[in-house]
Amino acid sequence: MRIIGKNIMIRDLSMKDLDDFYEYASDPLVGPNAGWKPVPSKAIAKNVLTSRIVSKEVYAIALKEDGKLIGTISLYHNGLRPYKFIRQLGFSIGSKYFNLGYTTEACKLIIDYIFKHTDCDLIEVGHHSNNIPSKRVIEKSGFRYDGRLRKYKKLFDGRLVDADFYSMTREDYERLKENERIKSEI
Repeated sequence: MRIIGKNIMIRDLSMKDLDDFYEYASDPLVGPNAGWKPVPSKAIAKNVLTSRIVSKEVYAIALKEDGKLIGTISLYHNGLRPYKFIRQLGFSIGSKYFNLGYTTEACKLIIDYIFKHTDCDLIEVGHHSNNIPSKRVIEKSGFRYDGRLRKYKKLFDGRLVDADFYSMTREDYERLKENERIKSEI
C-alpha cells in the first residue's frame, strides 16, 4: 500500500524502518497510551516489526519529505463486530509528532482508501477512555460515538481500563464527503 497525503504517506512497513520503529515504539509517551509496554530493546523491536510486516495489517505513517517512519496505522479484520465487511482501525505516533495533525491526516487517508478501494461497509475504532488525544483524532476524522465498554482491557501494568468505541459506515463517509464538497463550493 502507498497513499500520499499533504504531509505524510501511508506505506508498507519494511525492515529498513527498524531504527525509526524502535525510536517510536520505545517512547514512554506512546505505548502506555495505546495499552502496550514500550519496547525495551532493538532486538525486541525487530521481532515486533517483523510480526507487523508479516501480518499485512499494519502500515507505516511516514513523513512525505523523507519517508521517515513516525508511527503506525492498522486495519484489522478481527474487530468487535465479527462480520466480513468490517475493519478495525488502530493508530499510534511518536511523541515528537503529537499535535501536528499527522495522525488525523493518516486516519482520513486510510478512511478514503478503505471506502474507495475495498468492499468494507463499516470501520470501527476505539481508545482507552482516558486517552483524550486519540479521542480528538477519532472525532476529527468523522467517526460517530457508539459507546463505552467498562473494564474493557487489562493493561501490561495490571490496570483495568474502560474504552470508548466509534464507527463510520459507508453511508456516513459519503455524507461527510458530500458536506465537504458543498463547503468547498461556498
